[in-house]
Amino acid sequence: MKDSQTKAPAFFLSCILALCVFPLLFSCTEKPAENGAEALTVTVSILPHRWFVSEVAKGNPAVAVNVLAGEGQNPHSYEPTTRQIQALAESAFWLLSGSEFEIPLLPKIRAQFPSLHIVDGTAGVTFRQMEEETGSHPEETHTGNIDRHSWLGEQPALLLAGHICGALCQADPANAELYRKNAAALKETITAEFASLREKLEPLRGAPVFVFHPSFGYFLDEFGIRQEAVETGGKEPTAKTLAAIIGKARRENPKAIFVQAQFPVAAAKTLADSVGAEVVPLDPLAENWLQNIRTMGGNLAALTEQE
Repeated sequence: MKDSQTKAPAFFLSCILALCVFPLLFSCTEKPAENGAEALTVTVSILPHRWFVSEVAKGNPAVAVNVLAGEGQNPHSYEPTTRQIQALAESAFWLLSGSEFEIPLLPKIRAQFPSLHIVDGTAGVTFRQMEEETGSHPEETHTGNIDRHSWLGEQPALLLAGHICGALCQADPANAELYRKNAAALKETITAEFASLREKLEPLRGAPVFVFHPSFGYFLDEFGIRQEAVETGGKEPTAKTLAAIIGKARRENPKAIFVQAQFPVAAAKTLADSVGAEVVPLDPLAENWLQNIRTMGGNLAALTEQE
């Protein structure tokens, strides 16, 4: 009897402690609900734009970013899944990149989800034209012959940061000050990075760089470096096509051959060996935009050190 009497207070004490501790545990795991914060989902078309949104929204964990054309997917031919379309429809806004897959998709989304806020991340950009491509065929030309890889240039990147800031402020006015502060810091970083690279890459001004797909024009234009485009349809070129490419390269004497992961590497090495150039693997769709800009600039700067 005495044992039961001593156990009872202990039992009730345990219950009281549990009632006190459980709310504390839940308060740690459900902070957004306690603070009244709701998830704010943004959909972007390409991976580099997720980095931009994350930078502008830094400090607000409620912002989540969906990507349509993700890792290993080609924005020229990508088609969204039904699940992605549903996630897009439920987003605060869709950030356009100017990618080719958006052209047929955009009118369908506007018709199906008229209330969805669509933000043109390229508004204000002066689009450059694609270079004439050695080895290309008429059926391989790009829509409107517009270079759609604008996010790799300084001015387009600055405009993009501003568009994202405006859209986030509209969707979430309570955190507008945070977004403006982050966007201003991001713009300063972009400007400083390109200023630094201009100094390092000045010796390459006017020099040609061959690319196995013209994705780097906006970046190279910032430094006066000429992009010479080679298009092989994503396949190894025939002997005849490769001979024509090598002939042009010998006339141009390029410093480097830029190659994307999804384009032929063997042909690039053959071309580079024939003219004494360096093969530089790059990815215009790398998610970490700032690191990618530094990598591209660093690879080019290394060419000047070899001279």
